[in-house]
Order: sequence, then structure tokens, then C-alpha cells
Amino acid sequence: MDLNWLWVVPVLGILIVVHEMGHFFSAIWLGIKVEEFGIGFPPRAFAIRRNGIDYSLNWLPIGGFVRITGENGDSDDPHSFGKAPAWKRIIVLAAGSFMNLVLAIVVFTALAISGTRELDTSIAPLTGIGSITQGQPAYVAGMQPGDKLIRIAGTPVKDDENIRALSSQNAGKPTAFTVVRNGKEVDLTVTPNTASPYLGVYLTPWLSPAAVDAVRAGGIADKAGLKNGDILVEVNGTPVDNTAIATALISESKGPIKVVVTRGGERIGPVTIDSTSNAQGSYEFGLYRPYHTIYYNPAEALGRSLANTWSVVASIPQGIGQMFAGKSDGPGVTSIVGIGQLTGEVAQDAGINGLLNLMALLSISLFMINLLPLPALDGGRLLFIFIELLRGGRRIAPEKEGMVHFAGMMVLLALMAIITFFDVSRLFQGVRLLP
Repeated sequence: MDLNWLWVVPVLGILIVVHEMGHFFSAIWLGIKVEEFGIGFPPRAFAIRRNGIDYSLNWLPIGGFVRITGENGDSDDPHSFGKAPAWKRIIVLAAGSFMNLVLAIVVFTALAISGTRELDTSIAPLTGIGSITQGQPAYVAGMQPGDKLIRIAGTPVKDDENIRALSSQNAGKPTAFTVVRNGKEVDLTVTPNTASPYLGVYLTPWLSPAAVDAVRAGGIADKAGLKNGDILVEVNGTPVDNTAIATALISESKGPIKVVVTRGGERIGPVTIDSTSNAQGSYEFGLYRPYHTIYYNPAEALGRSLANTWSVVASIPQGIGQMFAGKSDGPGVTSIVGIGQLTGEVAQDAGINGLLNLMALLSISLFMINLLPLPALDGGRLLFIFIELLRGGRRIAPEKEGMVHFAGMMVLLALMAIITFFDVSRLFQGVRLLP
């Protein structure tokens, strides 16, 4: 039995405890009375009392909590949360999410210092065109899957950062793009969008030839006879000579694919790999990517961490918009069941580094989601404080605010129950969240 899903306990536990530490330390710093800091959820196992605060360990192992006097406005204690001025309450409520943001930055920084496994772009530049969205600038200009993008406005490019930066600089202007196609340079005129997505392309490492890698033992590709090191020369009857075109052809296939490979100079195939025969819907093999480990000094690591964190923060609103528009490729919102499945898959596929990356990503998600102005979330409580300020300091009655938060909690729980149902159904069908 696979027990990798149990990693969800420390992962979520750390995220929630760090969040609650933000509330806890900010409340103490601002002179607001704290009654209890608990690790886990009741029933209580034991507690130690120090300076009027209970530090408890509880039997339910995920997360933690802070009990602050008068947090619902139901106390006359002058040091209670409800009696504190608005600016203090804002800091205490926002501090939990802020600590999640800090945790993500710390994790990303530590991973960069300890060594990150990155694509060696000197061997396989991240400039291959894996797919193109119809109607977007690259499609209109005639770019094709399998192209290797080498220059924008005369400037050589080697990775997605170069491409994004130069596309942004030339947004809205007809710009010379040069690609390599079938061994020849082709000049195109592209007018990037004025906002992301600038080109409407999916970039992938470009390497020639396209070598098979990561064949899952016992999987459908393995059973079909595919081996690590095989060279792909044909996918569904289309010749293949690089990883970008192979990626495009495989990802566009909605059912069985037929591949021809060479092994030791011998042509083998076509071999049929039917993804519909497994619950995961994947072909259970990958393409070779050259990776190497890079170690960054603390200053470089912090810079990369801040850039990564901002990139994730900026992508979340876009992802939410795509989800509501029905354009999201992933599972979108998931329950603790889905998070447990995802954690288990990451632990199995990527080990401790993968788990730490996942923790950082979840921590940023918690930072963003918890600040949404929705009842029962910290963002919803902050909204009531801002309304109070707009009313000249006149507070909405605590019982009315409590009713709104209670109704919001019921709605959130109902939505989570529905999401959990779909997560459990996917789990029983054996469908993976990771590709």
C-alpha cells in the first residue's frame, strides 16, 4: 500500500502552524490577549501554561490554531481583540497570510542555496515551440510546432525568460522573429500582445534527436516495448527530428499513438501505445531532458526566490480566471483529499525537494486565498474592518458580523464537500493529478 499521501500531514501542518504563528506573535507584540496556541486540533492531549497562555498539543495532527480573547467581539476585556484599534486588528489578521508568504520565500531561497536541478539550456535551449494557440500572434504569423526560436528583433534568445522579456519590450509592434525549421532559418513578423500571453505558445526544450526517457516500469509504454534511449523518428505517421515537434504531436493525440523508433541503428515499429487503457490517461514515458545542479550564493538565491514568488502570486488570479472560464487544464480547486493525493505523487516522483517546492507553492496559495474578501476567511474579517473605517469608526454589530461569517463558513463547507466528492471519485478511478 502506497503511504506517500501521509506526507500531507507535515506539509499542511507546517503551513497552518506558520500561519497561526503570524497571528500569535503579532497579537502578543501589539498587546492583545492570547489564551491558547495549539498544535493540532482538539481533543487536547496535554497543555503547558506559561504567562497566562496555554500551549497545547492536540490529537488531530493537521495544523494548529490560536485562541485570542474577544476575537468575535464578545469580550469586555480592554486587552481583547475586539477592543483593539482597527490598525492593530488589521495587522493581526493579515499577519498569518504574511507569514505564509515569508515561508515560501525562505523555502525557495533554501532550495536555491542547497542546489537546484535545472534544465541545461546550453544543451537543450528552452526555445522549442511545443504548441500554438489559434488566433494568437505566433499562430497568425505562421509559427509552427517544432520550430526553434533563435532570435527576436535581432537579439539571440536561449530560454523562456529571454523570450518573455523581448516579447514584452516589443508588445504591440510588428517584430522580426527568426526560427529554425527543418534545419533552415525562417524569418517571421510577429506582433506580440500588449499583455501576457504575448505570443500564445507553449515553450519546451529543443533537442535533436528526440530520445525516449522515463519509461515507467510496468506501464503501457513499457509493455508496448518502448525502452529508455530509443530515438523517436515518427509519431502518428509524421516524421520527428526534435523534442519540440515530438512533444506537440504526443500532446495533441487524444487516444492511441503510433510511434516508430530506432534502437542501435535498427528501425522498430510502428508501436501502438493506447493511453485509454490506463486510468491515468497518460502514455507513461517522457522525452530526455539534460539537467544539471546549480548552487546559488545567498544573495542570488534570495533574488531568485523573490522572482519565483512574485511569478506564482501573479499567476494565481489568472489561473482563477481561467478556471471560471472553463479553460483550466489542471484540477483547479481541490480538497484536502486532492492535496493528499498530489502530495503523495510529488513525494513519489520528486522526493523531498519536490515536497518542499510543493509546500512553497501551497503556502503562496494560502497567502492569496486567505486574503480574499470572503466571509469566514481573514480577508472577510479585514473587509468588515475597512467598512468600519469608512463608517467613521462605527463598527457593525458583532452578532451581525458573526452571522455573515457563519453563513460564509456553511457555504465554504458545502463547496468543499462537493469538491471532496469529485476528488474521492478521481482517486477511486486511479487518475493521477500529475502528468
